[in-house]
Formats: sequence, structure tokens, C-alpha cells
Amino acid sequence: MPDHPDTLSKYTDADTACQILQSQTLRWSAPTLYNDPFELNHKTPLSFDPQTLLQSVIRAACGMIFAREEPRGTAPLTTVIRRWRDEDRFDSPEEAEEVLEELMARMVDQRQSDIDEMMSDWRRYTRSLRICSFSAKADNLTAWQYYADSHRGAVLKFQCGEGTSLKHPKAVQYSPARPEISRLKEQLDVVLYNDKLRSQDSFEDKFLSKQPAAKGEQEWRCIDNVDAEEANKTTDETLWYSDRRFEAEHLRAVYLGAFMSVADKKRMLEFVQTLYPDTKVFQAEAVPGKYEIGFNRLTLKK
Repeated sequence: MPDHPDTLSKYTDADTACQILQSQTLRWSAPTLYNDPFELNHKTPLSFDPQTLLQSVIRAACGMIFAREEPRGTAPLTTVIRRWRDEDRFDSPEEAEEVLEELMARMVDQRQSDIDEMMSDWRRYTRSLRICSFSAKADNLTAWQYYADSHRGAVLKFQCGEGTSLKHPKAVQYSPARPEISRLKEQLDVVLYNDKLRSQDSFEDKFLSKQPAAKGEQEWRCIDNVDAEEANKTTDETLWYSDRRFEAEHLRAVYLGAFMSVADKKRMLEFVQTLYPDTKVFQAEAVPGKYEIGFNRLTLKK
């Protein structure tokens, strides 16, 4: 069984819905085009610099030297610290810090080379990244309000999964922990404990997490990367998108907003009748006395 719904719903304003129907394409955008200050992109920096990492490593190593319990593990630094403790090498943290600064500086410099490589990979990855966002269902009031022009727009429901242009949709997780390219603690553990870390393997996960306040959107994302030639063909960030074709039979249904104008409704129905004769069409209606919407099936003339 697939770990995603059979269909996904694209919420949009009426003009964009008409463009999608007419062109038979969906827009996949680089993260910088989401215009969300909390969305990571190619310009996002690390939350620490080399000096911060160095000072954090020195403080942590000094703490290990004077801690009540002996440090565990077989990392080279841990072994050295255990020997220093056995020898009572240092009388005070200040004395230890003088020795540690030179030693840790060399270790952090070595680590910084890997961090620089990671950031280069990050910038390359996010420039080429393309995301297409959906919601799980067509009756999501939050999505209708914020993404479908306050019920004046439409929802286009697409079949997804193997054999479609939306092959591997993934659910967005909602967590109070904001994603970072790499956390300071991760880098500390590499230096102090010789942990294995390849942040590049989790780059995609950074784009599958949002704040809890957005949970009502029930967002799903389809994620892909364009080739290097397309990613680098322009420095104009407003052009970092790909319009990708979908098959007409994969548009399963169209939902017209409860407050869509008569003119927009007429335009959309013309596109559906002409280009998507097998697609079902529904008219959304506000349910009296409730914060809900219902849908009535429309019968279109052949």
C-alpha cells in the first residue's frame, strides 16, 4: 500500500486555476519563491560561525575534564581527556582552556573544511530544488481561505503515485523545532566524539517540516531536482521554477469555490468541458449554521 492518498488537492485562485487547466501544467517552485521567512533556501546561513563552534568545543571539552563522571566513548579526544583526568593535568578550567584552544583550533579547522563542502552542496541542492504543494483533501477550510482566494478560487484534485507526474508525495510534519541546515550540537558531537555525520543525506527532510500553527493546511509536497544546466541557466530567482505537464485523465475533479464569481465559473467550466471532458466538477456551498462546506455535483453538457 502506498504511504500517501490516492489524490491530492491543489488550492488556487481562479486565474491560476484557469492557467493550469489551459496549459495542462503545474508549477514546481524553488523554495526561495515560497516567500516564507521560515522556509530554508539557498541563502540560508548556518546558525553558528567557526568562532562560535571553536568556543563551544573548548567549553565542552573543558567541562569533560572537570566533570564528576569520567567521559565515555573511544573517540581520540575522549581518550586524551581521560588520561588528563588520571594525571590531574590541569588545576583550573582557565589553565585547561589555554591548552585546549590550540588543540581545538586545529580540530575545528579540519571540521570546517567539511562544513564548507556541505554548504556548497546545500546551495547547489536548493537552487535546483523544485516543490509542488498540495493539501490532502478538498474540504479544508484553512486552505480554501489562504490559498483559494477566500473561497473565490478553486481546487483541482489530481491522481498521484506511480504512473503520474506526482509520483512520490510526502506529508509535511508540523513541529515546534525549526529545521536547520545543520545544528551546532551535531557539529560539536563530530569534533568531540568523532560522530559520523553527512548532513547532505537529510537535506530533503528540511523541506518537510513546518510550524504547528500551519497544521490545519494538511500539506503534502512533491519534491524533485532539475539538472545542473537548468538550475544554473539564470541568476534571476523569480525564474527558478518548472512548469510540468500532467495527463488530462489524472485531473480527477474540479471544485469551484462557494463564492467564485459567475465570470470565473464560466471560464473554468469552458476549459473543463473542452479539455477535460471526463473530469468531475463540483460546486462548493457554505453549510448554513456551520463552519463547513458541502459539494454538489454539476452535470456538464457534452
